This record gives sequence, C-alpha cells and structure tokens, in this order.
Amino acid sequence: MESHSKGGVAAVAVVVGLVVGGLGGWYIADMNMSKDMNMGGNMSVSEGAPNASTKAAELRANLVDLGVEHMDLTYTAVASTLAGSASAEADGAALYKNGTDTGAAVGSVYGAEAEETFNSVWKLHLDEFVKYAGASAGGDEAGKQQALATIDSDYTKPLAAYLAKANPNLPEDVLYTTLKTHVDMTAEMIDKLAAGDYTGAQDLRAKGTDHLRETFSTLAAGIVKQYPDKF
Repeated sequence: MESHSKGGVAAVAVVVGLVVGGLGGWYIADMNMSKDMNMGGNMSVSEGAPNASTKAAELRANLVDLGVEHMDLTYTAVASTLAGSASAEADGAALYKNGTDTGAAVGSVYGAEAEETFNSVWKLHLDEFVKYAGASAGGDEAGKQQALATIDSDYTKPLAAYLAKANPNLPEDVLYTTLKTHVDMTAEMIDKLAAGDYTGAQDLRAKGTDHLRETFSTLAAGIVKQYPDKF
C-alpha cells in the first residue's frame, strides 16, 4: 500500500481495523466494557476497561453500523456489476461513499490527516476487490491470486502490525488472523456470486457480518480502554 506519514499511518491503523472489510451493524445490547470480548484469540480488553459511557456506546454502534453497511453494499455492488444491472454504477458509488463516511468517523476522533489517510487506504482495498471480482467472473485464477496477494502484502499484514503498535491492547497475530479471515470470506462470497451461487453467497455475507460484528465490538472496546479520557 502507499507510503504514509508515521503519524497518519498510526492514527488510521487504530480505526481501519474497526472497519476493515467492514461487516457489522446491530447495536450490541451489552455495553459493559468490563466484559471480556475475544476475537477467537487471546485479545481481551476487559481488564481495566471502564463501563461504557454514551460516547463509547456511540462509537461502538456507529462503527459497527458502518461495517454492516459496507458488507451489504459490497454484496450488492458485486452482484449488480456481474449481472450487468443498470444500478451497478450507483451501487458502486454507494459502496465508495460508505468508505468516505467511515473516513469521516475516523476524522472525528483522530483528525483531518487520519481521515485523508484512511480514505486513501480504504479505496485501495476496495479497488483490489474490484479487480478480484473481475478476475473471478472471467475465470482468471492468476488475477484473483494477484489481487489477494496485494491485499495481504499491502493491507492486511501492515495493518495488523500498525494497529498492534498503535494500541497495546491489540495483539498483532490475532489482528492478522482476524483481518485475513475477513478477506478470505469476502473473496469466497465474490466467487459464489460470480458462479451464480446466490444461496452460498448470502451465507458468506451473513457469516462475514457476524465475524466482523464481534471484531468491531472488540476493537472499539480496545480504543475506549486506550483513550478513557475521550470516552
């Protein structure tokens, strides 16, 4: 991925992890930040975490909501594009707007530089999945693997490293596994859509949403723990 200033990368890393591949949207009923929340690894933010304030609850709900919208829009945009639907252009525009809306949420916490950096990083990740979808529809296995390799080397690995460095509550290995799981789910969902297996694609869409709903909740709790004065 593109090189960014140290401050911008660190700032965006904290929040990109909240939305990467982004799939979550229902408000989590239990807003007690002292409860353990694990991502299938050993990443817990329970110890020392404050009870959720209104701001903390809003952060969590807003990021999760943007995430669910992202997954829904990804599904819709890919499906309409592959089907040659008249709505394809508008669906794609809505998907990219979701990214800038998320960037605005990032900027509201970390400032304008982080918002600008996030928008650039997020667009690159969307662009690579556009390439993946085209390759999948065309039976271009090499193209698919190239897109995934770019996402892994320029997005997933550095993002996990940056996020772990930015927030000591977030272990790099768990972050990487979680982010890669999302990428794999999204790629499989796209393959199902390209093959016309809409039932299978909907199943991956639902699983991906559940996975990142939990991820976003955990990461939001980690940020609240890291910056208790803000929440």
